[in-house]
Amino acid sequence: MPRSHDFRSRHRQRAHEEAHADSTPLVEQEKFDNPLIPHGPAELVETDDLLSEALDHLRTAGSFAYDSEFIGESSYHPVLCLIQCATTERVLLIDPLAEMDLKPFWELLADSSVEKIAHAGAQDVEPVFRLIGKPVANLLDTQIAAGFIALAYPTSLQKLTLELTGINLQKGLTFTDWTQRPLSSKQLRYAADDVRYLPAVAAELKTRLAKTNNAAWANEACRDLCEPTQYVFDAANAIEKVRGAGSLTPAQLNVLGELVIWRDDAARRHDLPARAFLKDEILVDICRNLPKREDSLAKTRGLPRPTIEQEGQTILALIQRGLAKPTDGVESLRGTEATPAQKFAADTLWTAAQAICHNQSIDPAAVTSRQEIGELHRNLLAGEPIDQMRVMKGWRAAALGERLVSAWRNGESVNIRPIR
Repeated sequence: MPRSHDFRSRHRQRAHEEAHADSTPLVEQEKFDNPLIPHGPAELVETDDLLSEALDHLRTAGSFAYDSEFIGESSYHPVLCLIQCATTERVLLIDPLAEMDLKPFWELLADSSVEKIAHAGAQDVEPVFRLIGKPVANLLDTQIAAGFIALAYPTSLQKLTLELTGINLQKGLTFTDWTQRPLSSKQLRYAADDVRYLPAVAAELKTRLAKTNNAAWANEACRDLCEPTQYVFDAANAIEKVRGAGSLTPAQLNVLGELVIWRDDAARRHDLPARAFLKDEILVDICRNLPKREDSLAKTRGLPRPTIEQEGQTILALIQRGLAKPTDGVESLRGTEATPAQKFAADTLWTAAQAICHNQSIDPAAVTSRQEIGELHRNLLAGEPIDQMRVMKGWRAAALGERLVSAWRNGESVNIRPIR
């Protein structure tokens, strides 16, 4: 039988071939009776002169939709392949692979006087701070905003567009080679549709946000998405994301911390995604076995020989550095398993959190998670500080955290009364 990755590879290749074999002319899109939806084919922007004119149009419009296509499987930073923009009048497809200076476009994204509209835009806003040292400003993320008008969070662009405009988008191109030139008419149509309807979607979102009185919280949540710290390597956060780290002791976690920082630096140097440079399970295996010599390190399953030859002594030194660190205050990522009574009470607190959110037309998933509410409950029982928890900061505290904790402490409802 063929292996699963062979099947995926063949499926991806077929998808690439189908996308580029399509020779259908880039015809005008179906017209819809909505003045906020631009009609006509997308315009390709491949020169500095065309880019300058396009940016003038976007700035004059005062608001535009923004999306991007990239490939992130083979490099440390994703390779940007296409930028899509749309106003209520035009759809513009900017080719980053053409010889153009894109800095003016990044500067426009950082300009707070012009509104940007994106859907699930985390990966679309990330390059801006990295490239020009400024974050995206004045962003409305339609996926986030939808969570504040009694719609499910997260919701796909296809489902949200249908819900708010009645237009049923075709499915996107899950597997396609966006680096290939020229792009096919099929690719161009799908790329255009990713932004064509966003101005209309955003307008309806704003109308509904005004009715729910949640616009301020939604805007603050969108600003959070643009916060540069989300896109800068953070060792503590990276450790928590390592698969299998929950099985490690505090001393082993100290070693993992050293190795995670080293892996990120090495991946940058080799221009590879961190996990492509060295898999999580290899890091965890090293932390469990704690080899002291290179011949012992070589027994680590899956550790590439070139990595041992080039980085072996560095890895061994980092192991010793991690072991030399104190373990006081280093907690296992596995956490303490709750008793049945505590689990029931935490689940009840989660139910209360859901009720508070639903009563305000907010999807709880846009604010917090069941796991975080469980942690909140454990801290409340133990008398531990909660002020640094995400749910107790900013708009989340106002929308949920403060009310939930107040009700828990005051025993306002039998359903959320503390169980001790």
